[in-house]
Amino acid sequence: MEALVARARVLGPVRGLSDPLLRAILAGSDPTPDRVQNGVVLFGIGDPTSCWYFLLSGQVQLYLTHQDGSVHPICSLSAGAIFGELNFPKHNCAARVLKPSEFVRIPQQHFCAIYNKHADQIHQFIQVIQDMLADQTIYEPVGDWPPALMNGTEPAEWNYQNQPAPFPLNVNQILQCEPSTSTAYSGEHRRKFDDIAPDGRMDEANMIGLGNQVTFEARLVEIGCMLRHAMRLQRPDLICDHAHRGKVFASSMVGSEMIDWLLELALSSGTNMSTMSRFQVMGMWQALLEHNILMHVSGEHRFTDQMTFYRWNIEEWQRALDREEEEKDPKSMQEEPGTPQPGDKAFFDPVTMHTQASVSTDELISAVLFLNTAGLDALFRMILTKAPHDRSPEELDLVYTELLHVKALSHLSTMVKREMAAVIGIESHTHPGTVLYHEGERGKCWYIVLKGAVEVSVRGKGIVTCLREGDDFGKLCLVSDAPRAATIILREEDCHFLVVDKQDFNRVLREVEANTVRLKDRGSYSVLAGLAEKMIEYVLETRVDADDATDTLLEDFVLTHTIYMPTNILCNFLRSYFIGKIKINGGDWNRRLVAKRRVVRFLAFWVDTLGLHFFLDPAANAFIEELYCLLLEDCRLIAGLEDVVAQLAQIRVTREAAMRVLARRPSVVLECGVYSSLSPAPSPVLPSDTANQIIHFSDTTSFAMSVRLDRTAAEIVRMARQRMRNIAPAPDRMRLVEVKSNGERIVFSPTDISISTMVGLNSKLYAVSREEVHTLVATPDQSGPLESVHASVMEYLSSTELAQQLFVMHSEMFEATDETELVTQVFGRDQFPGKVPSNLDLLLRRFNEVQYWATTEILLSPPHRRLATLRKFIKIAIFAKENRDLLSLFALTLGLSNIAVSRLDSLWSRLPAKMRRQFGEFEALLDPGRNHRAYRALVESLHPPMVPFVPLLLKDLTFIHESNKTFFSGLVNQEKMHMIAGVLRSFRKCKAHFPHQVYAESKIGDTQNLIRNFRVIDNQRRLIELSYQIEPKRTRRPHY
Repeated sequence: MEALVARARVLGPVRGLSDPLLRAILAGSDPTPDRVQNGVVLFGIGDPTSCWYFLLSGQVQLYLTHQDGSVHPICSLSAGAIFGELNFPKHNCAARVLKPSEFVRIPQQHFCAIYNKHADQIHQFIQVIQDMLADQTIYEPVGDWPPALMNGTEPAEWNYQNQPAPFPLNVNQILQCEPSTSTAYSGEHRRKFDDIAPDGRMDEANMIGLGNQVTFEARLVEIGCMLRHAMRLQRPDLICDHAHRGKVFASSMVGSEMIDWLLELALSSGTNMSTMSRFQVMGMWQALLEHNILMHVSGEHRFTDQMTFYRWNIEEWQRALDREEEEKDPKSMQEEPGTPQPGDKAFFDPVTMHTQASVSTDELISAVLFLNTAGLDALFRMILTKAPHDRSPEELDLVYTELLHVKALSHLSTMVKREMAAVIGIESHTHPGTVLYHEGERGKCWYIVLKGAVEVSVRGKGIVTCLREGDDFGKLCLVSDAPRAATIILREEDCHFLVVDKQDFNRVLREVEANTVRLKDRGSYSVLAGLAEKMIEYVLETRVDADDATDTLLEDFVLTHTIYMPTNILCNFLRSYFIGKIKINGGDWNRRLVAKRRVVRFLAFWVDTLGLHFFLDPAANAFIEELYCLLLEDCRLIAGLEDVVAQLAQIRVTREAAMRVLARRPSVVLECGVYSSLSPAPSPVLPSDTANQIIHFSDTTSFAMSVRLDRTAAEIVRMARQRMRNIAPAPDRMRLVEVKSNGERIVFSPTDISISTMVGLNSKLYAVSREEVHTLVATPDQSGPLESVHASVMEYLSSTELAQQLFVMHSEMFEATDETELVTQVFGRDQFPGKVPSNLDLLLRRFNEVQYWATTEILLSPPHRRLATLRKFIKIAIFAKENRDLLSLFALTLGLSNIAVSRLDSLWSRLPAKMRRQFGEFEALLDPGRNHRAYRALVESLHPPMVPFVPLLLKDLTFIHESNKTFFSGLVNQEKMHMIAGVLRSFRKCKAHFPHQVYAESKIGDTQNLIRNFRVIDNQRRLIELSYQIEPKRTRRPHY
């Protein structure tokens, strides 16, 4: 009984019950829970009421059946629910198990006796069926958040502030999140959101409601149906009877032949996966095997590229999913009879697979991409179940790659992570309430949460914290050899943990201490840390003359040196190395000649890597001429420098061309907050370019002035002060303040630059005294449009053309953005004098603009056009993905996933199921799990040129910067520089020559003017108010 009480205690909905009362309720029950599979009916309408039910895990649906046989769902209950009848001898509804469940049966008479004594304490924790039937607000939620109550209400102790923060909507919020810690609102969160009043809190955190319409398992079953159908059409000989070692395996397939066929299918379907390997394809089959869609003839759980035999096992899965779909929403199956549903028999017959419609190429491409993402995860889990000595080098590389994205391991060096890849394992648990270990036990393992969540309980204090994906625990007692300091209890179902054995942990820990700093010869060792001067000397002597395309140390240095070695100091070192002040091994003239060649070659590589942005630095620009003069003097004394002079002369030619570009007439980038048609993209915006900015004063007056982008906030304040009518405060007492549409005020630092590109979409810029800052408020004209401004654009242009023009504009803005701007943004603009990340500001501003455009247009569309507008945006997103414009794809997806739109069930229920499924796949790409594993798999499957999801790259850089020190005891942390350079390289690789010239200049010009700027609402509170006007919020149940 104590074990049962302990397990019940950790379930959130009953935590408010006292221990004596919980023991009293369970006193008359069997301490061994009943286990029931999905599909089992617990009781029907009219059955005698014999007991109450305490659900420990799983999910149960309450429903009514009508005379015509249709089913009307009431609600779904999950772990922690206590439900039953109080005053009726027979059940008024039926109950069916939706997910495999465990529950305790409490005798009816016993429960009623307890209830009669303690009704005031118990009532808020139980679900009385007759009360739920009496409620007129009945609808079917999805999922299980918060636990135990799925009918639109929550227990009294439930506190929204204690829940995970929503996935950030605004780019600035994305940059503040750590990988694997963001949580998205799904369908059930939208229900709960209706219980929150639209107060000012909505302005503090914009919200996303990801409501994937198709579960992961259902999508895998559908893909299994597609692949089996395609296999029977293309290669029916693969499924046949096989004889092996005296046994005959009927209707089976050979593992190696399955990989051959799927690899050929993936390459021929146009999925841009020309580099796909057999190892990746093996992972795809492993994903289907894990979910029992495919089965090994002898029950093995690992798919192998060998003479092993497998069979399709779709039928039972498909029948169960069909039943679940019908139970969840029987009316939706009849709304659009011609619309394909997940697993619809019009497309797939799971038994005979006779079909009238073949699988389209687009569906196969989507299926292969989805399966590739699922396959990497399945491979990762499968490898971790192997013993260390059974893991192949290819498998170790995959595990190492995955460990790079685990937050708990981010502080470890590359070599330690590689060693971890060989010894780390996996441990899985199904039921919430399971105890991993108890306080006081001896420590055996270090745990890292891979999926799910756990609660940390300390004797005498109760539950002190909750750990989620990426967090680790159990390490301290392994180091100190002390007993466990807390009890760890599973909070959610189906939790997975990375596990490191104590012996392996201690061995790796010792190697961390022994190998913190290394600087040895190339080939066998890596550079982990060193003095900045020694780093450049090492690069000059070992990398400049090398011809190894796989060695990135030279490029790493060029991309990241400004973080720890300013350009002027680097140029001074190169000058000293060139003229011989730096001691060179050997010291003869031949070696000095080699040194001069190395400096010029390094300079050529530096110029080639940074391009135009190299010449924006005055120190680097002047160094070319200085080095040229030194080289001409050396030519008089040393023979054999002709080729070096020619190389440096070519650099000077490049410099002259660059200076002509930099000397162009300044362009107007922003015209009073609107992106100007005179903006130079795809050429970069320069510090000398201007923005016509409106400056407001506290007395409601304003004026417009031209501001160079390299002007600081202090300089702008001084210029604005001259235009003040009244007596102006002293310059040091004035502040430059941005007031957003939601009323938020941001005071700029006096040294901030490129202010105009940093200001939000509907924000105003004020120059006021510091005493007046708190009096500034948003004005009505910042609220955005009152009706749809761009409806005519949506009608005039097709989805294809809109997506194409968005792609053209975004590719130009992306080309104009240099990777060094990402470093400036993350490390701080004040750390890099003279560098202005204006192009990056404009790109992020555009991302927010497109995102809010989608949200605004849906909410402001007339009712008769709203569904068509939603469909058009999803089609634009589909074409954006085909164009490899990931910036547009995710901006639109996030815009349509805004909680103000995603909560409109009356709108989404009318969307065709095929389109809902497609949008659900886009939402799945935004899943932050495993450090955005789904998005990274998508990027790996695409070839450049592409426009990447830039906010995620900034998030990666922010995480690397904040979780790793730049210096160790005065030595540069080269591991950190290598990780930063890796992100910058991925940014560079996305760039290539975008085919702008394919489209007629006149047509692009006409349509670009239509999509260049959007009038949007960026105030989350107003978006919510519009959403409530379209679909009023649901009524809270008064008796809970």
